[in-house]
Amino acid sequence: MTSDDEFPALVWFSQGDALAHLSRLDATPQLDRQACVLRECRERIQLAGFSTFSYMALETIGRRILRAYAMREMGNVAFTTLYLKSRLYETDPRLAALRESGLPVTWNLGELEARANTAEPRVRSLLSTLRAHAMHSGLILGLSAPHADLRVAVTLSAEANDTSWIDDRTMGTVLAASLTIGRIVQPFVEECARMARIVTLTDEQTSVLERLVKGLSDHEIAGEVALSVHRVTQHVKMLQKMFNVENRAQLAYLAARWGWSRS
Repeated sequence: MTSDDEFPALVWFSQGDALAHLSRLDATPQLDRQACVLRECRERIQLAGFSTFSYMALETIGRRILRAYAMREMGNVAFTTLYLKSRLYETDPRLAALRESGLPVTWNLGELEARANTAEPRVRSLLSTLRAHAMHSGLILGLSAPHADLRVAVTLSAEANDTSWIDDRTMGTVLAASLTIGRIVQPFVEECARMARIVTLTDEQTSVLERLVKGLSDHEIAGEVALSVHRVTQHVKMLQKMFNVENRAQLAYLAARWGWSRS
């Protein structure tokens, strides 16, 4: 498993990581059988006509992604990294259609180029990047999250230029394989998410954070905890980095949602 500390944080894991975690939970989890099931799922997806399969569990605040757990197998590392780091998801018309309907969405590049708002730079970047990676058509769907604070998104792409071949049978194959893969990797993703939420704070940081969650300003916090405003501001900046958020509002929300531990 590999990760980075940038925003949003991107954590790559393999099916081997997930199987190793299962072995730690259960000394006899039939890992060979589980590995075989995962291989069969990948083969069914490829036989259905898809060249890439992206499985991501996302931790979000609203539509903002804080952390993404992405499976390497059948994924496109270069595309996914650019997609998240450049926040192309914020203007992705495929995601907009998925949010609107709640149902699996088929897409092809020709229709996206004709209908999307190409005046938006990130939309243009998305379309050109899809074309550069021979992602000409595909399917996107959401799955039940393994954890209340996570959302699971599955995106598949193909080199075909149309979507006439993505029929009900193809969707059924993809859904069954995605659910099976999700069931096997879910315990590992949940453990990663749980560990990411463990934030150990000093007494000063805890005192600042407790008051920030209550809505106090830096000046008000400084007066209550007998610190300089500069030191409080530095604590807030460090806390934002520790919680992997962009601003104090997100920090207050996430700290209240997660809780935190004292050193």
